[in-house]
Amino acid sequence: MAMAKVFFSDLKSGRCSSVVEARLLRFWEARNVKRGGELMWMDLLMVDVNSTMMQVTISAGRLPQFREMLHAGTMFSVSGFEVSRCAQNFWFTDSSLMIRFNESTSFQKLTEPVSLLPEEAFRFHNQSELIGLANTNTQLPDIIGEILSVKSTVCDPPEEKNRVIVTVIVSLLYMLSIY
Repeated sequence: MAMAKVFFSDLKSGRCSSVVEARLLRFWEARNVKRGGELMWMDLLMVDVNSTMMQVTISAGRLPQFREMLHAGTMFSVSGFEVSRCAQNFWFTDSSLMIRFNESTSFQKLTEPVSLLPEEAFRFHNQSELIGLANTNTQLPDIIGEILSVKSTVCDPPEEKNRVIVTVIVSLLYMLSIY
């Protein structure tokens, strides 16, 4: 019997046996500098067909069974995982929830997905929202910029790609680690 497919936005806290199809956007290691750079876990940023991003964490103990499959841009089906609240200091998406791999997690590469999955995802905040984030230790924007112009090209028929061109003045932020 096939498991039900869900979207990131459908997830609730607790164990999940449903299947989510998503693209791996980025991943990085979390290391403990106080213990000689000991690997603690790997964080992944994934996006589903609805362009909803979700943070995924794989503990160091479970990482060997998944590490070889981790390639940015690859599409996966994921099932049998835990959904929990994000730690306040490590919140990378608009969702307050995150996925944690456990002993029953299935993580399989999709060669022919049923739906097209986005290749990138962005979060936009207006200036008042960014000011509200200041000194809260909840989110750290990667790039801050000012949108100068937006142009849209809507093509017919719908099979053609529609594009939005945005001109942005960008300021890059650098993460500083203080220990």
